[in-house]
Amino acid sequence: PKAYGDEAFRFSQVLSGAKQQQPRWKRMLRSTDGALGEAFGQLYVDKAFSPAAKTRAKEMIENLRKAYAERIMATDWMSAATKKEALVKLNAFTVKIGYPDKWKDYSKLNINRQSYLQDVLAARTWAAEDNLSKFGKPIDRTEWGMTPPTVNAYYNSSMNEIVFPAGILQPPFYDPKADDAVNYGGIGAVIGHEMTHGFDDQGRQYDSKGNLRDWWTKEDGDKFNAKAAMVGKQYDAFMPLDSVHVNGKLTMGENLADLGGLTIAYNAFQKTPQYKEGKSIDGFTPDQRFFLAWGQIWRTNIRPEAARQQVLTDPHSPAQFRTNGPLMNMPEFYKAFGCKPTDKMERPAAEQARIW
Repeated sequence: PKAYGDEAFRFSQVLSGAKQQQPRWKRMLRSTDGALGEAFGQLYVDKAFSPAAKTRAKEMIENLRKAYAERIMATDWMSAATKKEALVKLNAFTVKIGYPDKWKDYSKLNINRQSYLQDVLAARTWAAEDNLSKFGKPIDRTEWGMTPPTVNAYYNSSMNEIVFPAGILQPPFYDPKADDAVNYGGIGAVIGHEMTHGFDDQGRQYDSKGNLRDWWTKEDGDKFNAKAAMVGKQYDAFMPLDSVHVNGKLTMGENLADLGGLTIAYNAFQKTPQYKEGKSIDGFTPDQRFFLAWGQIWRTNIRPEAARQQVLTDPHSPAQFRTNGPLMNMPEFYKAFGCKPTDKMERPAAEQARIW
């Protein structure tokens, strides 16, 4: 009902600072995705995610996996025993791209145009019964935790899987018709981000089978924590609002994933013909296009109220620091744009953090 929707929006304004409610059609799309995500997703995939797009995305993921393996082997702070376990985990990643291989069956869910409220209640009842039906049965590893239209991705530590819905496999993150620099700087960094979650401060506590098991030597664990602490200190210094700093501890896992993901994506990009040829496109070198693509995926408009709420509660850093934070640790970025030691984006070598 309109009265309920208007009142709910007024309540949310306190935290979001939004001046205007989203159009009704957008709210209904979100509601439909929440209730019938995979039925809605089938329509979305048919229109927005071709088999060719899926094939190229799969190739990129495998290129990132190879680059990650090389980075693990090249680390000078990790012992041979821990490297071996890390490679086992990396190679055991289950990859899900675009949409589920098996769609949910909504045949027992009755939806009609008579009452929106009744449709919402029917969908919630169906979802509860669907969950209850799983009791006492083996885990279905084909299930997804996000719907296909979702513009997001995730790593599931207990399943050791990385998942990329069709919604994020779209511009500006990914375009199968675009050059490698744009795709590796965009979705490539996202792929690397999710892979790195398997080795961040939380994900590293799980093994290749998703079991909570410490597979690191104590010495390697201590070295990792020291490197992670340097990243945390960097983000503690970022201040999106007056007197409000980013919480480096709260955002640790996501910051490590951003830094690792962009680093691995760049390593994978270096193996492409475009990088090796070095030809400019539209006046930008391959390296510049790679880093510009990274910046483009984090373009954001946010009101101060929402920014304050994000800093206090969200494990993700604000977009401008997700963009600049990793770049300030990458000499490759400095070189691409001719940065000078006096430039704000450039850190002294001793203060640059790198784990992978």
